[in-house]
Amino acid sequence: MRTPFFYMLSAILLLFSCSQMPKQAFPEVKDISEYEQTQFLPTLEHRISTDTNSVYCATLLFAWDEARNIIGAPLSIPEEYQDLILLNASTSYRNVLKDNEYKVKGELQGDLITARAEFDKSLPFPCELQKFKNRLTFGGQKVAAFGVAGCDRDEMTNIVDILYYENDDNFIIKLAPTDTEHEIILFKTGETYTTMAEMVAASDSLIKIGKQESVVDSTRWKYQFEDDDMVMIPDMSFNISADFNKLINNTFTAKHGSYRIIKAWERIAFLLNETGAKIESEAAVEMVLECLELERPVRHEPKRMIFDKPFFLMLHRTDAQYPYCCMHLVNSELMVKE
Repeated sequence: MRTPFFYMLSAILLLFSCSQMPKQAFPEVKDISEYEQTQFLPTLEHRISTDTNSVYCATLLFAWDEARNIIGAPLSIPEEYQDLILLNASTSYRNVLKDNEYKVKGELQGDLITARAEFDKSLPFPCELQKFKNRLTFGGQKVAAFGVAGCDRDEMTNIVDILYYENDDNFIIKLAPTDTEHEIILFKTGETYTTMAEMVAASDSLIKIGKQESVVDSTRWKYQFEDDDMVMIPDMSFNISADFNKLINNTFTAKHGSYRIIKAWERIAFLLNETGAKIESEAAVEMVLECLELERPVRHEPKRMIFDKPFFLMLHRTDAQYPYCCMHLVNSELMVKE
């Protein structure tokens, strides 16, 4: 005969298993030259492409800031180095992670300055979401997918939140991991943005509209899950390293002399599936001092929130203005194929 203790133990084990993301290894690291349709961006302010995936992570800016601290501001950068000017001017990396969530190290050895930054974060969901087989096509390619359907209303309420909804091609959802200080935002839109910074500002404005609409009787339905509603998201898996060639050999001056960048490198590994998200990133910047100078309720049509067209993805601390990782996904190159 099963005792109350048995049922209590079973419930505890079930809860524990739901809150743990299964250990999953990132795929083998590959150089970005193997990806013809993906680019890394140094900042949120760099231009994105309409036909190439764009991936940004704050680690390069963490490393650059450390190198800049060693050199001593201000820096004087020639106008021809626009990528470096954007990198040096960006402030969108500040406070995106707590001090104990990333590591930065800088060294000065003779004329060589080296700065490195890294972080990793696991963001499991409280419970696994539904796996969809042969259900999602992105850019003509069948891709693995996960999400929730209307019958999974409890999971929808606990993990998936609709932040804005206009129609099935213009909406924003949030995925809530067990770590309540972090969130995963997905924004599907037909609008074209020049930079990820523009996209972040636009999504912030739409989320404010969503908060207002969610408490109005005539629009509350947009933010409530009904039986036929669905959310479907592509699985993602990649581990890519890249040299920022447009920054290498850039020169600038500071109070102690003239410097030349000899290395600007970043690696980003990312997983997203029905169990949650996992990210790992590292970056390095190296420069040499080249010469010394003088100092200077109504029933509505079902919502089909299916990410089968270009969309943005952000990893975000709930108390930060900007995301620490952002992606503009316009093709299936970084997705898990079926």
